[in-house]
This record gives sequence, structure tokens and C-alpha cells, in this order.
Amino acid sequence: MPTALRTDLHFRLLELCDEFRAQGDIDCEVALDEHHTRFDQEVSEVVFRTVRELLTNVRQHAKAKQVQVASVGRRDGSIGITVADDGIGLPPHRRRGNPFESGGIGLWSIDQRLRGFDAVLDIDAAAGCGTRAMVILPETLLVAG
Repeated sequence: MPTALRTDLHFRLLELCDEFRAQGDIDCEVALDEHHTRFDQEVSEVVFRTVRELLTNVRQHAKAKQVQVASVGRRDGSIGITVADDGIGLPPHRRRGNPFESGGIGLWSIDQRLRGFDAVLDIDAAAGCGTRAMVILPETLLVAG
């Protein structure tokens, strides 16, 4: 288990969603359990940057009216932090594959950073039904607090 002091990722994500909401016509709902955001500084920074990149993608590409940032404790003990929108859905070629061919360098780089912590980015989308991107982090990354 990480021994570094936790950062206030919960507060930073709430603030990020407030800023996102204030920037335009997309509502940002937050359903984060503070216990699901207790990571050391390095992991917290990667999670924050990941959520920020996902929200940027929603604003630039999704044509969404609403986005939700939420967390969930999964059956295997891992933590899922989800960014889900009601937009047009991310095409399959943008979810996986060579980022230099699909233009998806942001999602690819997020996935690479997360893998350094044994975490993954899982993306589920369907045309016209929105996109759900879940960052799945092993429970061993949580810091007691």
C-alpha cells in the first residue's frame, strides 16, 4: 500500500467539474465517494489529468448536454472513476488502436500513464448513446485516511 500522504483529489475533481459547468452548455453532475479518491500525490495527479482530458474530449467532440463524474467500488476491490456523457458516442477507431492513425493521442497517452500503476482506461460507447470512460485503479493504490 502506498505510504505517501494523500492529496485532496476529491476537492480538485469537484472544482474541475464546477469549472467545466461554468464554461458552457454542458451540465456536469458529480457523484464521487471521497473514499474512492484517496491516493498518493503521484496517482492523484494522473487521475486528475485523466478526468480533465476526458472532460475536454466531451466538450470538444461529444455534442453532449450532460456529463457525470462518478466513482464506484467494484466487486474485486478496485475503484472505478467514470466520466459518462449523453453525446454522440466515441467511434470504435478512436477508442483503441494506433493513436497516430486515429488522431487519439490524448486517450492513448492516458492509457499509457495509467498502466504504470496497473490501472486501465475502459471505454464503452455506442453511436448516439454517449460514451462511458472508466479509470479502473487497483485497491492497493488507496491510501488509508
